[in-house]
Amino acid sequence: MRQKPRLTESRGSVLLLTVVLLCLLSVLFLLATNSVLLGTRARRSLEESLEMFYIAEAGLSHGQAFCAAHGDAWFSPVGENEAEDATGHPEIDSPFDRWVSFGRGRYRIEAYRLGLDDQPFVDRHDGILILSTAELEGVGRKRAFLLLEDPPSCEPLAWWEPP
Repeated sequence: MRQKPRLTESRGSVLLLTVVLLCLLSVLFLLATNSVLLGTRARRSLEESLEMFYIAEAGLSHGQAFCAAHGDAWFSPVGENEAEDATGHPEIDSPFDRWVSFGRGRYRIEAYRLGLDDQPFVDRHDGILILSTAELEGVGRKRAFLLLEDPPSCEPLAWWEPP
């Protein structure tokens, strides 16, 4: 008579091996998912930071172009620029101290005439300091500074971002 092979012992070890492999694959899947999610968050954060940087840079460029185009005329007191100045020139539409839309965000530029205005960020007695504040809704704000020569040249002397 022949004896039947014992299949029950081998079935138990295959089941145990399958469960261990499934647990190992589950752990690897969770680690890979976590890595992908972290990478996605890091990429999104970098993209938003770069977008805010470009918005702030657009504000600085706008301020520099306005300085070069209008020279000293845009630094006269507000009362003189309401409708027409004393020489009969039309009002200058200043981009300063208001929010300007740009892409998904907006920027606000401020200008300080060093030596005449308060000097909030730099110890210098000549030139123009332009401050651009970029804002991306739901993300935050970023600031950038540009130091220019006095008009009419308005050439850049220095550029920096605060820490």
